[in-house]
Parts: sequence; C-alpha cells; structure tokens
Amino acid sequence: MANEYDRIIKENIEAIILPLSDKLFGIRPEVMEEVAVDLQLTLERKPDVVRRISFENEPQRILHIEFQVGDQVEMVLRMQTYRALLQELHKLPVSQFVVYLGQKTPTMKTSIAELIFGDDNNFQFELINIHNYDHEQLLASNIPEEILLAVLGDFKNESPEKVVGSILNRLVATSQNTSKLQRYVRQLVVMAKLRNLQHSTLQTIEKMPIEFDLESDVIYQRGKQEGIQEGIQEGKQEGKQEGRVEEKRELIIEMLRDGALSIEKIAAYAHASVEFVKNLQQEISS
Repeated sequence: MANEYDRIIKENIEAIILPLSDKLFGIRPEVMEEVAVDLQLTLERKPDVVRRISFENEPQRILHIEFQVGDQVEMVLRMQTYRALLQELHKLPVSQFVVYLGQKTPTMKTSIAELIFGDDNNFQFELINIHNYDHEQLLASNIPEEILLAVLGDFKNESPEKVVGSILNRLVATSQNTSKLQRYVRQLVVMAKLRNLQHSTLQTIEKMPIEFDLESDVIYQRGKQEGIQEGIQEGKQEGKQEGRVEEKRELIIEMLRDGALSIEKIAAYAHASVEFVKNLQQEISS
C-alpha cells in the first residue's frame, strides 16, 4: 500500500478488524488474537494483518488480510507465498482476503489458473472491492475508525458532498474528545484522495461547526501546494464573514434535525451559546 494509506490502516486496525471481518468477510470468530509474524527474511514486506481466530466447536485458523491501493495483476503470487509461509509457521489453515481501496475497477487475478494458463494449481484468494460496499453500513457504525471508510464505499444516489458531510457529523457524534476528532478528520482528508474528494472534503470541513485549525494543519498545507487551496478560497473576499455565519447556522440546524447530539454538545462544537442553539431548535420546531 502507499505509505500514507498504509499508516492509517495500521493505526486503526485494532478498532476495525472485528467489524470488518463480520461485514466484509462474513467471519464472526469467538476469539481473535494477534500473532507474531516475521517473514521479512524471505519477503520484502510484512503482511498487513494476521490474526489467529477461533470458533466454537471448530479448529483454529489464521486470518490474513491485505489492504491494497494499487491494482497488482500478480497479487495472487504474493498471496500464495504468504499462505505457504503462514502455514509453515503456524501449522493451521489460512483464510485470505484482499480489500481493494483503489479508484479503478481491479483487474488483479485471484487464482493461479487465471494468471498462468495451463497451471493445475488451484490456489485462490477472495477479493473485496470496498467501493461496492454500501457506505451507509459503515456510516451507521459507532466506531469512528470504521465510519472513516464510508468515504470509500458505494454512495448509491447520494452526492459526494452530502456523504462527506454525513461522515463528519458521525465523527463528531462518536469521537471521545476534540483531539481524537481532529485525528479522524485528518485521516478522512487523506482517505478522500482515493475518491478524488480531497478538495470538497476540505471545503466541507471549513463549513463545519467543529474546532479544526486548517491553516496550521500539515495535510491542509499539502493541499495548498497541490492547488486545492485555490478552490477553497473562492468566494472568500467579499461578504466572507456573513457567509460563514449563515453556513454554520444551517449546519447547526442540520445537526439538530439529525438528533445524534445533545444541544450542549452541538453548542460546544459550534462555539455557540446553548441559548442560540435552543433558539434554532425552537425555530425549526415551529
């Protein structure tokens, strides 16, 4: 995986491994534990995720997951090598999945027979294209690290801007504190690049009633260098302050209608008084 996406997956894997195993792979183990894997003597890189899983009245097995941004046609050869080494190391059956995060429809082969014509090797792995997974299933989670992945899911008929706004609202509702919220927002900006949505994501963040200092953020500054900031600056010269106030007012109303946050929490994130939020609530109720 590209380094920046790889880093985010590794940071969040403990929080998302169980729900993703259930939703994407249909695997619901009674017990899941991390296992030490050192294949670096043989391979240039380590597997992304390796866990020993247990089911009631069934033998243990190894769960191996790779998160892939690039569409590597010969991925099946790497997966076969991983499988052989994991079986040798643990003496257990291995279930393997590749979760594809890239933009284009994957063309990678999932079986040796597809790649090497005439080969009688029946090895294959299961490929999961997260872009085909309903984003609302991820959005409904109460785990912020899982909610982030909704930006890579199937938006159905929803506009990207609305989906990004919904993701940000859910992150606000599920984050334990402002520090963690800022971490998730930074990660969202990076993941949005996989859908060419970094620009609109940054615009939406600016409109949100959340405490997030874009000007001092490294990701934002990188976006400036890539030309993203130029689009964000549109319409900021005349009447900027009035426009921001109205945008925040509309977003507070949207959060009130969503009903996920208390009046006090909305006021805190919006840097508004409780009385102001209550007045808006009365306005939309009348």
